[in-house]
Amino acid sequence: MSRATQISIIAITLLAAVAIGVADVSDFLPELTAFVLIPVIAGTYYIGFRYGVFVALAAAVTELIAHIELATGVGHSEVIFNTATHTFIYILTAALIAGLIRQLRTITSLEEQRNTDLELAKAVHESVFAPVPDVYGTLSIGSRVAFARELGGDYYFLKGLDGKLFLCIADISGKSTAAALFAALLNQSVIEALQRTADLSVLVEKVNFSISPSLPEDMFVTMFCAFISDEDLSYVNAGHPPPLLYSKGEGSTKMLLSGDVLPLGVGPDLVIEAVTESFRPGDILLATTDGITESDAFKERSYEKLQALLNRNADADVSELTEAVFSQAVPAGTKNPHDDIIVVCIKRQPKS
Repeated sequence: MSRATQISIIAITLLAAVAIGVADVSDFLPELTAFVLIPVIAGTYYIGFRYGVFVALAAAVTELIAHIELATGVGHSEVIFNTATHTFIYILTAALIAGLIRQLRTITSLEEQRNTDLELAKAVHESVFAPVPDVYGTLSIGSRVAFARELGGDYYFLKGLDGKLFLCIADISGKSTAAALFAALLNQSVIEALQRTADLSVLVEKVNFSISPSLPEDMFVTMFCAFISDEDLSYVNAGHPPPLLYSKGEGSTKMLLSGDVLPLGVGPDLVIEAVTESFRPGDILLATTDGITESDAFKERSYEKLQALLNRNADADVSELTEAVFSQAVPAGTKNPHDDIIVVCIKRQPKS
């Protein structure tokens, strides 16, 4: 606030308080005592508590003098008592307003700090999701992501490695900031594990060993990892909703499971064996998080519906297939889904 503005507020509130104090004893105007609260509140809000008290005292003294000088038929003791009562009310109001202003400023400061922290968390979270290529060798790739809140705990990562495509899709229990920060931790653990091994079983064991000490007792991570080579697909599934593998040659769909394997974070040791399936031209891998399978569109007989969708769209472009799955779970016009959602669809094209 500029100096000129402050001076204007001081002059207006002080003159208003004095004028109301004088007018309050007039026979031609109604009771005006309550109107003194207006300059008291304005002065306290814009200048401060001490100035609010000063305005209150100025109004009270003016009212006292005006009553003594102008009023008739009223005893001085009664005037002094009434003025003291009014003064107490004015000062109490100034104190209440000052307290509210302090609380408002505290809330505003906390909100600004929260927004700063949220922007930092968003930056960290966005760094997790590297751009996904549309094509890798003979593989066409489609993906969609949506979060229920500003941030989410769903995660996916794709990377070409020695002629193979590595895919990881995971779901950290919980939502928003905490889950998003653990997604960043998971991303770092996956990248470090990939630098040390191409064995999926060992990779998942290393990731589990890395993140388990950091996860609270009530948090865990479901995860599916796969290497897709020229002819086949090797995978491990640690408690994640099973992806679907559509075989064009057989016209069938298979759920990719790894037995009764617990999610990551449940314990320090995780033993899991990789499984290999053929992955030939026309075959499709559809991997999602539970935001799809638990959505209104798919929560009843979810895998039957997804299998039917794959069969109907087996010849469609991979981006169209991805969009078909996503749009059923998140209808047009929906601002935020009920849960975090990731859809990854990979289709092998014939060799050119």
